[in-house]
Amino acid sequence: MSACNGVTVTLDRSVALVLFDFLSRTTDEEEGEPLNEALQHKAELPALWATLSALEDVLTEPLAADYGSRVKAARVDIVAKLGGAFPKSG
Repeated sequence: MSACNGVTVTLDRSVALVLFDFLSRTTDEEEGEPLNEALQHKAELPALWATLSALEDVLTEPLAADYGSRVKAARVDIVAKLGGAFPKSG
């Protein structure tokens, strides 16, 4: 498999923002320590870092002064469109 093979993925902006927020919190903290139980191979964390970097390249929201409120609104949007995985969680 060649390293130059790119893939294009289209995400709803709310999904991209929530995914960015999640990855930035979990992969950057103590080199992915919060994900230790879920990761099965040493390639998975770098793959998540690459995904985070790709999202960082296209999203402007992380630099906005109201980033936190934008993430909250994106979460509400996702739950309205797709439902929530854990009804009792925030």
